[in-house]
Amino acid sequence: MTDPANDAVARARAAALAELRRTPVATPWRRQAAVVVTAWVAVSVAAGTATVLAALAGASDLVARGPLLVALLAVAVVGGIASLSPRARLWATAAVGAALLTMAVLVVSRGAGAPSSTPEWVCSLSHVGIGLLPLAVALWSLRQSAWTWRRALATGLGAGTAGAFLGELACHQGSRHVLVHHVGAWLLVTLACVAISRRLRPRTFAP
Repeated sequence: MTDPANDAVARARAAALAELRRTPVATPWRRQAAVVVTAWVAVSVAAGTATVLAALAGASDLVARGPLLVALLAVAVVGGIASLSPRARLWATAAVGAALLTMAVLVVSRGAGAPSSTPEWVCSLSHVGIGLLPLAVALWSLRQSAWTWRRALATGLGAGTAGAFLGELACHQGSRHVLVHHVGAWLLVTLACVAISRRLRPRTFAP
């Protein structure tokens, strides 16, 4: 006669094995972070390329603003790693520090700039618009682990670099304009990332 206890154990074992077969193998966080970083850098480079092709920037601009462009890409890289790394606090601190330093240099280095007939709000609008795709990628990455404000802040700063990258090449106005419309748009994308991600349900609550 069949033992009911053994039958129950067998059914439980079969159900567990079926669930394991149905659950996909976890993707390493480094691979996911590489996807995030690649997407952000690609958007920035595409925006820069379009700016050059539209004759809004030339070789002299690339040379003069090259260090700042590299700094912006570095913030994107560190922010992308912070969005998924198990050591989020360390990477988030690095991302926030690098972003604040880069923002300060963006403003101070611009000086008086050059006058423009284009309304100033165009920069804010275009920077936020180009940041929508990086923001969507940022929100996806933040769902892969338990939410923390440090991780969300660092991720938002990384996503916001695309607009700032565009502004460094396409806009030639002065420091006040950069502070209000370039850095302001960057911070707006960052705040949106923090606020929206806080309301999203994580796929996992792993740290």
